[in-house]
Amino acid sequence: MITAKNLKRIYTMGLVQVHALNGVSIDIGTGEFVGITGASGSGKSTLLHILGLLDDPTEGEIMIGGEDVLGFSDSRKGRFRLRKFGFIFQDYALVPELSALENVILPAIARGIPLPEARASGGEYLDRVELSARRDHLPAELSGGEQQRVAIARALVNNPDVLFADEPCANLDSTNSRKVLDLFRQINEELNQTVIMVSHEDWHREYFDRVIRLRDGKIEHEETL
Repeated sequence: MITAKNLKRIYTMGLVQVHALNGVSIDIGTGEFVGITGASGSGKSTLLHILGLLDDPTEGEIMIGGEDVLGFSDSRKGRFRLRKFGFIFQDYALVPELSALENVILPAIARGIPLPEARASGGEYLDRVELSARRDHLPAELSGGEQQRVAIARALVNNPDVLFADEPCANLDSTNSRKVLDLFRQINEELNQTVIMVSHEDWHREYFDRVIRLRDGKIEHEETL
């Protein structure tokens, strides 16, 4: 599914070079639920963003589904992300002026899906995350846990091959965090959805198939659970 070799990412800050990734190589199979862990500054989010084609490595290779994605133009990368990936971030990234349903269907509209079909699909995913009754509410009218479930529905509306989640529980209490992770596991098992999640909580391990721990931009430890 995803094969990355010798990924390096160097940021230049004035006269200083920061090695956010320093030679990371990984293989992630279809249907795996992989946790990426490590201390702050270890390179977790940088790795997630590079695998999700939101950032380019300074060096390295990435093959996704047998395609050399780093050779794509920016516009082709954008289309690839839209078709193949779903993204969930810790700050939810919902549009405040749009309802829950309108937020969910944004990726489908961007793909050119007709509005009636997009609304029907969005409604199905809101039902899956148990928010059908809140479909017409604005983000400000939803709790943090509900907003994150809207973001999950939005990430799934295009039926992506890979779901990327960057510390999706960082702003949630333990009860809502467990609800979100239970939903991830359900989606992973029922849809054979590949999930790659950045986490900073040890107890999240119970949900993962495999943990990749980073330290100083390198893989410190890798464990199948």
